[in-house]
Amino acid sequence: MKDLYKILGVSEGADADALKKAYRKLAKENHPDATGGDKKKTERFKEVNEAYTVLSDPQKRREYDRLRTAPVGSDGMPEGFDPDAFAQTFGGGGGAAGGFGDFNDIFASLFGGGGPSGRSRGRGRAQARGADMVGNLEVTFKDAALGARRTIRSGSGKSVDVNIPAGVETGARLRVPGQGAPAPRSGQPGDLFLDILVQEDLHLRRSGDDVELALPLTLGEAVLGTQVDVPTLEGTVRLTVPPGTSSGAKLRLRGKGLKHPDGGRGDQLCRIEIVVPRLKPDDVESRRLAEELEKRTRPPTVRGF
Repeated sequence: MKDLYKILGVSEGADADALKKAYRKLAKENHPDATGGDKKKTERFKEVNEAYTVLSDPQKRREYDRLRTAPVGSDGMPEGFDPDAFAQTFGGGGGAAGGFGDFNDIFASLFGGGGPSGRSRGRGRAQARGADMVGNLEVTFKDAALGARRTIRSGSGKSVDVNIPAGVETGARLRVPGQGAPAPRSGQPGDLFLDILVQEDLHLRRSGDDVELALPLTLGEAVLGTQVDVPTLEGTVRLTVPPGTSSGAKLRLRGKGLKHPDGGRGDQLCRIEIVVPRLKPDDVESRRLAEELEKRTRPPTVRGF
């Protein structure tokens, strides 16, 4: 039987947070969009997805641990193996089944074979609904902050529109009802679960419902004040920097942060970072000007101690 803990690189006692952390790291490293379609890494991505699907679900994990440690019978199956219960737990029982198609797909993924034969196979295939499926959905920082509508491929191969709610974060899971694997014998299809991966933005970072931007200024701009064009979630806006702005100050752009469910918005905070020039040893005039500025502007207790 496959060692799902080894696939994720975690211990058997790993908690939910450790599982999620390991899964996110491996999913990001092996995602087809990040690896250029490398076949080996795509298979690894699928294997990681299936392992996390089982271990992140308490019921599936308990059953997996039980079967994994059970003695093997004469038929090559773990003792106490019940195909109906197995299919119900890992297939149509209502939990996420991580891209498994039918009973044989589930069995083959965990046991590395083609599924049990004879009467067990027939009973296992008689599940009432299609398997749930799990996939990854990578979204831009802007789409995650403001919400968006994306077209994806469902478990049956159809194109389906899904709504990405504003404020979604990496690790969130979206449920798309009825868009998982088709059911055998015209039963109800399973659901599709999408694990969100939010891309990093080149300039903006999330801070709760706000976004932050590191804004570099020259010493002269900070002393004299200036106007500067800064990027936001919805394009560039002009920001006024007042004279005498210190490094570390945060200038607020109201309503330029994440969207709220009630229609409100967070803010954008522009954190000032003063870029101090590095003077050349022979630049006597610049050094003289810097010394003069220091004398004229230094208050008596600038450091407070």
